[in-house]
Amino acid sequence: MGPTLEQFRKRVIESSLFPPTTLAAALQRMGFVQADPIRSPARAQDLILRQRVRNYKAGDLEIHYPNLKLEEYYLFAYGIGSSEVWQHLYPNTESALNDLEQTVLDMVKQQSPMHPKDLERMLGLGRTKNYWGGFSRTTKLALESLHDRGALRVQQRQNGTRLYEPASLPATALSTHERFKQIVLATLRSMGPSTRKFLMSELRHFAYLETSRAARLGILQELIDSGQVRIDRIETTEYLSLSALHPSRILLDQVRLLAPFDPIVRDRERFEQLWGWAYRFEAYTPPAKRKLGYYAMPVLWQDRIDGWANAKVIDNQLQVQFGYHKARPAEPAYSEAAEREVAQLAQFLGLKEGAYSLDC
Repeated sequence: MGPTLEQFRKRVIESSLFPPTTLAAALQRMGFVQADPIRSPARAQDLILRQRVRNYKAGDLEIHYPNLKLEEYYLFAYGIGSSEVWQHLYPNTESALNDLEQTVLDMVKQQSPMHPKDLERMLGLGRTKNYWGGFSRTTKLALESLHDRGALRVQQRQNGTRLYEPASLPATALSTHERFKQIVLATLRSMGPSTRKFLMSELRHFAYLETSRAARLGILQELIDSGQVRIDRIETTEYLSLSALHPSRILLDQVRLLAPFDPIVRDRERFEQLWGWAYRFEAYTPPAKRKLGYYAMPVLWQDRIDGWANAKVIDNQLQVQFGYHKARPAEPAYSEAAEREVAQLAQFLGLKEGAYSLDC
């Protein structure tokens, strides 16, 4: 007999959260953390890590990145993860380098780390339409393309800007079959329980490893048959997760403001099944159509998510506004726990002690 909805919900939480540890240990356990440039009130990767790293401060990942065995890459989303997973993504042999990309690669080999603006001055090129329909510097797009192919790596960041250097990949790569298998395992480690449909959708860009969806599903079935991946049926939905990942014992009687891309809440369909309401990320929704807010963060209390919070810093003062799907949690301890979480968020942002207010 499989777990009940309540048991599964608790396992999703306790498989993702763990007692606060070092940055290196947290990233080793997670394998990968999604990144996003919006700061509201901090970047997603920092908001995710603050729930899992002891005494974490906004920007710590960027500061310590060069000294850890980490890489920036696209797994199921863009983010930062282990070099072991990064090596399984490449080589990506979809197409040959064009003349500009080859020129840029040669220049980075001669001078690195390379800042995009330094390369722009050296080549004197203009702007090109980017993936999103806007315009970016041609040299910046060339650097990003080479990074996507595994020819370059991010050596560090300066004020959020990526500095590149030549990548060094292992001489003996695994077969494409085995590489995709390792990518599936890494994705489940980071995301937690997932349906086949959602998992395969998130990894469809790895068609250059296994061209047919049937082949990719076959690899997933191999992992299930070998016992590395387990299946849990919750109501009428099957969820896949790593068999070897054991939940941690954590303190549930605390409020946690979760980033919109935190592994606990990132899968919106799973969120709706576990907590009974639709959470949406509305940063790109026209203001008049927003229901939750620009950067609404789900509020975890015990094993429930009953609402969300919007946080902003005005005049060095953190202001947090809570909202609820139906009703505010009734437990007397909730208010104190919410204020404690807001105080810790202010500390994480580097604000003065007591520089916060909340409406919960």
